[in-house]
Amino acid sequence: MSTHSTPVATRSAVVPGTIERLTNKRGGVSRATLASQWARAVRVLGQACIQTPVSMWLVMDVSILSFALFLGYRLFPPPAMLTTPHVALWQAIAVFSFVVAICSLIFGLHEREALMSRSCILTRMLLTSGTAVAAAYAIIYVVMYATISRRVAGLTVVSYFIFGSSMRLCACWAIHKTHRGLLIVGSKSLFESFASEQKNGLMPEYRLIGFADHGDRPTQDIKDSNYVGTIGEAMDRLGELGVTEIVVGSDPARDPRVMDWMVPCLQRGCRVTNEAIFYERATGQILVEEITPHWFLFADLKAHCDEHATLKRLVDLLTGVVGLCLTAPFWPLIALAVKLGDGGPVFYGHDRVGQNGKIFRLHKFRTMRTDAENGKSVWSVPNDPRVTRVGRFLRRTRLDELPQLYNVIMGHMSIVGPRPERPDIVGNLCEALPYYAERHLVKPGVTGWAQISFRYGSSIADAKRKLQFDLYYLKHMSFELDIMILFRTLGTFLRGAC
Repeated sequence: MSTHSTPVATRSAVVPGTIERLTNKRGGVSRATLASQWARAVRVLGQACIQTPVSMWLVMDVSILSFALFLGYRLFPPPAMLTTPHVALWQAIAVFSFVVAICSLIFGLHEREALMSRSCILTRMLLTSGTAVAAAYAIIYVVMYATISRRVAGLTVVSYFIFGSSMRLCACWAIHKTHRGLLIVGSKSLFESFASEQKNGLMPEYRLIGFADHGDRPTQDIKDSNYVGTIGEAMDRLGELGVTEIVVGSDPARDPRVMDWMVPCLQRGCRVTNEAIFYERATGQILVEEITPHWFLFADLKAHCDEHATLKRLVDLLTGVVGLCLTAPFWPLIALAVKLGDGGPVFYGHDRVGQNGKIFRLHKFRTMRTDAENGKSVWSVPNDPRVTRVGRFLRRTRLDELPQLYNVIMGHMSIVGPRPERPDIVGNLCEALPYYAERHLVKPGVTGWAQISFRYGSSIADAKRKLQFDLYYLKHMSFELDIMILFRTLGTFLRGAC
């Protein structure tokens, strides 16, 4: 009996404490696991919101509108006796979906930058909702000769504003809650260039962790707080550092040993890209320093594709003629304002470089004093003192560009394309910037990717930045991209006129 009592007593004394410790341990692991899973879920949600295409946002908006209209027709059925026919449910869904889609594109509701600011979300949602409901009423009453209940329209627009704003505010919260950890494999200067881009408002979804050497021995200043060691040392600490994406600089990418390090990183769930591809995807620009003649070989440019060129020319002609007809009533008012401003000429014409280097005469409403240049090309600068009071308004609203519709119709320009520059400026920039002349592979445009993405150029550095946007357009040019640029330009005009 005594030989069996001791083990039993031992088990009875030890087991409860062991169970308690195991329970606490399991509870701690469980809480840590839940916290980790929650952080990962928020990170995935935030990244998904950043990468959600415009078409998906439009689908979600249309779903909200369709449900709100369906509910409105159920709650407030049209009266039996109406002098004007009541618009059918499917017609109402089609009209409201169309006007919301157009207004949201005009006011930039789906732009990545809009998701970064709560005030921007609410402002653009308010502009989109207000303009859309006014446009919907105009189409239903004036075009369709029908009517729609004010209560149904009110319920629809309020529901869209509330749920559409809430959806985007949640996306904004997820984006700001957590960022993708970005590790740079390369020099300190490369890391600092990425940090500089973030200060300029680019790549807000990333958290710069630091930079690592691609060799076996450190070549950087190991006392730098942003230095994380060699790539081998960094690989052992990927989880600790929170690395989710790795960018390899141009010099390390030439090292054959990099693949031995990068494949294990891919196996651990890290995304690995080179500097040029990452920069293009994150900023909508092409790094000029990374371009070689081989870039034009592999970029699959569509500038001289017959199908694309024909479609682009048809769109240019249609847009140019329609734009000229719609804006013609404003031309006398603009001309009178320019004339009364300082008594000088209304129009201003000068030579510009077009497609394949051909020179053409570009026309604009005059925005500067008559003695602004005296025959010499001078860079425009912010708050340029040479610009007249009327000219400032015309430039801010882009109304000074209207006479260029004539150039579009004549085939000198396209509606969308790189901004044409003067021959003497082009000559200087071709000497200072590699591959600057290649932007003339396509027709210059009244508006373009660089114009909506960057301010007026006032230096060679600004010209280089605009060239990077132009090369991005040259690589990705398509009918869809042209439409998006046109809508964003219209939004710039409306916001500038307010």
